[in-house]
Amino acid sequence: MLITLIIFFVILLALVLSHEAGHFFSALFFGIKVEEFGFGIPPRMFGVRSKKGILYSFNWLPLGGFVKITGEDGGESQDPSHFSNKSSWVQTAVLASGVFMNLVLAYVIFSAVAMMGTFESVEDKDIALYPDAKVMIVETAPNSPAGTAKIEAGDVINNMVSGADSVTPKTIDETQKFIEAHKGKEILVVILRGKTEFQTTIVPRADPPAGEGPLGIALSLVRIRKIPFYLAPIEGAQIMWNATTATLQGFWMLIGSLTTGGGEAVQVSGPVGIYNLTGQATSMGLSVLLTFIALLSINLAIINILPIPGLDGGRLLFVIIEAIRGKKISVNISSAAHGLGLALLIALILFITFNDIKALF
Repeated sequence: MLITLIIFFVILLALVLSHEAGHFFSALFFGIKVEEFGFGIPPRMFGVRSKKGILYSFNWLPLGGFVKITGEDGGESQDPSHFSNKSSWVQTAVLASGVFMNLVLAYVIFSAVAMMGTFESVEDKDIALYPDAKVMIVETAPNSPAGTAKIEAGDVINNMVSGADSVTPKTIDETQKFIEAHKGKEILVVILRGKTEFQTTIVPRADPPAGEGPLGIALSLVRIRKIPFYLAPIEGAQIMWNATTATLQGFWMLIGSLTTGGGEAVQVSGPVGIYNLTGQATSMGLSVLLTFIALLSINLAIINILPIPGLDGGRLLFVIIEAIRGKKISVNISSAAHGLGLALLIALILFITFNDIKALF
């Protein structure tokens, strides 16, 4: 638990620092004054001021970070280092740089994982070509025999024993036939989770709910595919594209579900949910953990580019509006809009966190 907690905060720190570093260094590059680089959301815990006058702060709510740029909330000034005195293109570059850095982080991670090895699904009929392939559990239904036995996605089935019968499954078909033949009987399942092997006893249901199967698991035959280092950047780009498009589709489905009144079917995780997923990813090995971090980074980039006040996308929207109307938005309106947006986002995070905690009990 302590190791998972440490890894969770390291992940959070890496995601926040990569995002805010984009804003920070792009602002300095374009000659814009930076007042504060903060990790977490205020109130402030403590801070250290550099010789250049920049305050580096740690805040009590470790749910994000920020870079405070002079003039980012609007207003008029004669100071050439004022954000509002820069062109729309410069403002756009500074605001978008955080999202860009999150995507860069994901790409670098995916390229590294490609060299380390990624899971690739293969078909049962091709097992002779891939003798190292393993039968992996990719999904566990809640309240099923597998769920009750604490079997998780990513677990590999090494062996199954029931009475005098046993099998070391090489294919999905072989696994399913053994389970089907022993419905209603105890099966000792030997599981490999990451590098740890353990045993659990489970009884397949004779009459399972539709679509779940006797154990309540979905299976995939997978192998580890490694890419040569000189091809890793290309493979990383392909994985990046697939992951980003899949994430965008997920967000589109989420928005569609909420707008059509299907919000009760939407599962959204907050910090507590992500902490639990961190523990699962950690147990499955370094490559899975790194992939998890890359996916979080993509999610963070997409969320931040949404045109919601308080987020980068909301500030970009204000820049576009100012460019179209040829007039600055009132600093009072800008501050109020972004302050309200940030407050609503914090409230949403707290609400999701409450639901995550409630789901644990």
